[in-house]
Formats: sequence, structure tokens, C-alpha cells
Amino acid sequence: MRKEYENILNKENIRENLITLKQELKTENGKKQFQKLTDGCCDFIMKLLVEEDPKIRKNAASILGIVHCADAVDVLVDAYEAEETMFVRAEYLRALGELPCQEYLELFKKRLQELSQKSCEIEEKKHIQNEMRELQQLILSVEGVKKHTFQGWQRMNEVILTTIPAFRDLTAAQVTGSQTVKTGAGLRTKTCDLKQILKIRTFKELLFVIHGEKELPRDADEIAKWLYQSDLKQILKENHKEDGPYYFRLGVTGPMSLEERSRFSKKAAAQLEELFERQLINSASHYEIEIRLIQNKEGSFYPCVKLLTIPDTRFAYRRYHISAGMQPFAAAGILALAKNYLTEHGQVLDPFCGVGTMLIERNYLEPARDSYGLDIFGEAVEKARANTRIAGMNINYINRDFSDFRHEYLFDEIITDMPVKGSMSYERLEKLYEMFFTRASELVKKNGTIVMYSGEIGFVKKQIRLRNQFHLEREYCISEKNKTYVFIITYR
Repeated sequence: MRKEYENILNKENIRENLITLKQELKTENGKKQFQKLTDGCCDFIMKLLVEEDPKIRKNAASILGIVHCADAVDVLVDAYEAEETMFVRAEYLRALGELPCQEYLELFKKRLQELSQKSCEIEEKKHIQNEMRELQQLILSVEGVKKHTFQGWQRMNEVILTTIPAFRDLTAAQVTGSQTVKTGAGLRTKTCDLKQILKIRTFKELLFVIHGEKELPRDADEIAKWLYQSDLKQILKENHKEDGPYYFRLGVTGPMSLEERSRFSKKAAAQLEELFERQLINSASHYEIEIRLIQNKEGSFYPCVKLLTIPDTRFAYRRYHISAGMQPFAAAGILALAKNYLTEHGQVLDPFCGVGTMLIERNYLEPARDSYGLDIFGEAVEKARANTRIAGMNINYINRDFSDFRHEYLFDEIITDMPVKGSMSYERLEKLYEMFFTRASELVKKNGTIVMYSGEIGFVKKQIRLRNQFHLEREYCISEKNKTYVFIITYR
């Protein structure tokens, strides 16, 4: 870094050295080295904001933001106001976003208002949109978002409950007062009782269907126009107490590549802002609504919107998690499939409990008399205890290997999400399943039940075949793609 620092001081290859310096500053070690070299003085960088080369000005501004140079606020604002090169302006704002610049809030608001009313050439549009986006982020960082209050609990809404095919029937059975239609994403239904819907634990997300008069086009600009003419405004207005603006993000799912999706969503979101006259404001970090465009294999889109203003507290207990943990709606669905085999006020064991999701969902579905969870990872056990406290339940967690676990009484049920193969060899994985069934035969009562989620159908079937005391009652395919199943097994 010293070389780049000295070259910049000596005005040698300034642009190239700034670019290299900026890369080095992306690490904490680089920032410490910069602090030591400069003794916290960034005057030599600030002076570059008047250089003739706009890319020098742009990179200098970026560095001032990266190193959080609070002394540069006034200089950056002056440079921003004087800047004539459009692609540089957003970089000044991005840098200011890292610094305390509250005193300039009114200036930023005024500039945003001017840009929103400005007509521009097509080649200027991208740069103006970038500048507006950075201005909006700056204003939000100071003022925060005006929160909207959901009030549409009894409004007739058409919604989609996203869930997997294995859970569609049991989810549909819990929807009262209206018909449901199966879709690729889950279930589609009309309801004027969202509070009842939010008691159902076997779906992942609640999405509101957006309706239009014609088929949704495939072009980004045309999709924005379609959304403007749809009932999206009505959905937002009638479901909330307050008027706009509403902060949103636009997500595209489907066969597009990541780069294509990013380009497509940015273009459509910018056009939406313009058409809605900024009553919809695109924000990657402060959004309250998420417009979803779900693309099928043929390339057509299905539009819906997720309202994050709805207080969905079904899984609020799961504050702590681990990367390999099961999603709560999936645990709820698995246990709902096994409900007829669960014991009322039973004694329950999960030998691979993770953060406790299976045991907690088991207690929501059918309260147990005693519940025990084991895991060899101490961090998972601590998180399970914390999640269980939040849920207001009493479950015993022990940091121990299942093979070493002993207990004074037998259990009515063993429920578990079996460890995934990961880096385990075939032989080691087979021994794990052999150990599981051996220990299960020692810990479960006669006529007790095992509810097992596993991606190793071969090992499960082999152990049942070798041990005639185990009987496979039911088998459910959860994911054909991932070859995962739920096995309901009784011990005789």
C-alpha cells in the first residue's frame, strides 16, 4: 500500500493507484494499514475531487467513504453540487452514506424532488436513476422508513400459500370457508379471514395475487406498465391504514440466469418508480413489500406481492439457527403428516435436534409431557435452548452423542431430521443408521413411533428389513429432486 500512497502523493498514475488502493481497503487489515500510513489525514484524497479526470474524482470519493473520513463531508457535498459528469454524482452520495451528513438532509430532499420531475434523454436515464437511488438511501439512513400498518384482515384477498406438494392437501384441509386450488407454488385461495390463515403452520409464505386485464407481458418495461394498470395500487391502499410511498423490492424467480434477473428487475423497478410517481420506491434494504414475478419454463410470468407489513409471528421463536437447520414450516408439515401416529402427552426424544425446531413444532401440534433433544454441537444446543425459551416451552436439551445417551425411562416417540451425508463416507453413513436403529430399539417403548426425515431411503429400508421389530407404517416423498422422505415407523 505504501507504494500506491506515495505514487498518489507524487501525482504518478493517479487513477491506477487509486483503483489498487481501493481494492486493498476492502479488508480490515488494509484499512488499518491506511490509517497508519496517513495518520487519519485524508487531505491528499480530498484534493483529488477537483482533478480533471472524472474517474479519479469517482475513485477518490469512493475511498473517502470506505475509510469513513468524517472530515470529508463538506468537501464531498461541495464536489457533488459542482459535479457535471453524471456517472460520478452517485459515487459522491454513496460515500456520504458512510458519513455523518444529517445537516444536508434538506439539500438531498430538494435534489431528489428536482430529479423526480426532470425529463431526460434515454442515455441520461440510467445515471439519473442511480443518483436518485443513492439520494433515497441517504434520506432513509437519516429519517428511517415511515412504517405502514396492515388493516386488511377481513378484506377479500386472493392469496397463495407457498408450500411443497407433500403438504398441499393437509394445508388445504386447514383453510376454512373457501375453496383452494393447487398451484405449482402451493395453494391459491380467496379469503376474508387472514387471521385464520395465519394460524396454519404448514405453509412458508403468504403472497397476494396481482390481477390485470390482460396476460402479463415478458418485457421489463411492459411488465412495469402492466403492474401500474393492475390492482396492485388497490391491494396496497385497501390493506393499509396509511397512504404511500411504499418501499419495495422486485424479485424475479425462474430459469433466468442471475445476471439476467438482476438486469431485468432493475429495469422493471426503475420504470415502476417512474409510473407510480414515486409512490412506489425501490429499496434493497428498507422495503416493506416485495413484488414477485414467478417465471415458468415457457418464460411467462405470474405476478404476486408479499406484504411484510403483516405481523406473521408463527415462527418468531426461531431467532437462532444454523445453516443446515430445517425450516419451521417443513418441520410443521412433517409432523402434521405423522399426526395420527403421535402420542397424546407423550414422552419425546430428538437425537439430532439442531436448534430445536422439530421438538418445538411437535409441541405446537400436540403438547408433549416430556421432551428431550440431543446434539453433539454445543452451539446448536445453546441456540435450541434460546429458541425454546422464546417459544415459552419446557424442553430438555443435552450436548451429547446419541450413541452415549442413557435415560431412566423409555420414550413414546423418536422424531428427528437425520444428519445429511456431507463429507461422510458411505461406510460411516451406514454405521450411523445402524447405530440409530440399535439405540432406538433400546430407548423407545413397545408400540412406540419413530418419525424420521431422511435423504437415505436405502439405509432406512435396509435397517427395517434386517430388524423385524420395526415396521414401516407410512412413507411420504417430500422432495423427488432431493430424494428426501418422511418415514413413520413403529417399534413392536
